[in-house]
Amino acid sequence: MRNLSNGASPARRALTVFILGATLLLCPGGPAAMASAADPPLQETVNAILVAYGGKEQLARVKTIVAQGRIDDFLRRVSGGYARAMRRPGGLRIDILPERGGEVRILDRGQGWQGSGNDLRPANPLSLSSMRYQYGYLDLPMSLADGSATVRHGGKRDLYGQAMELLLVDLAEAPQLRVYIDPTTHLIRRVEADFAMGGMGTSQLGTEYEDFRPAAGVLFPCRLHNYAGEQRISTLTIERLSVNQPLPPGTFPAQ
Repeated sequence: MRNLSNGASPARRALTVFILGATLLLCPGGPAAMASAADPPLQETVNAILVAYGGKEQLARVKTIVAQGRIDDFLRRVSGGYARAMRRPGGLRIDILPERGGEVRILDRGQGWQGSGNDLRPANPLSLSSMRYQYGYLDLPMSLADGSATVRHGGKRDLYGQAMELLLVDLAEAPQLRVYIDPTTHLIRRVEADFAMGGMGTSQLGTEYEDFRPAAGVLFPCRLHNYAGEQRISTLTIERLSVNQPLPPGTFPAQ
């Protein structure tokens, strides 16, 4: 198993302020657009993923996802409520409601806001980059089904002593995703990315998925563990999840 460090570096702490707790779940077109005839491993891997999650047609029907549950924040030693609303393409809202304080983060059509309650301000560049990263991995595997993800096969990569299939997913104005695929179940086990921290170097953030459950014919992970480097910084437990339900008015600023 992974050895956890006792503390996070200043660079890692700066980044996790924006990303902590925002990990979560995961349309027509086809994965063939992502793979050339010279890259059969990519085509085979993508096809297997789509089948494992419920099939391309079911994934194509997912337009909105609303989830509620709990966040246990080990870095700040608080726990509380968590809510997420996702609207494809490009919309993600995270409401973090710990016992002390709270935060709202919104990404919509490439722009970002953060704050609390109705007091929202434009997201700073680091926070906006982290929001785009979050949307990118939460959009998996739907973006594989509709061909909107730019993806390459990365060969094999070890995770806890087991060889995984590795996909490399490039996002606009966000770090590249390294996506670990279980070769037996073909489900996503881990997603990670490196963030440039200017003069403070780089920091790696990752999310590992457990407890997959079906909703509207598609599998979703209902327990997610967030990491900064080797240190687990939070766990999300999803208790309620709905697919393709109308979002409440005001979920997104432009709505």
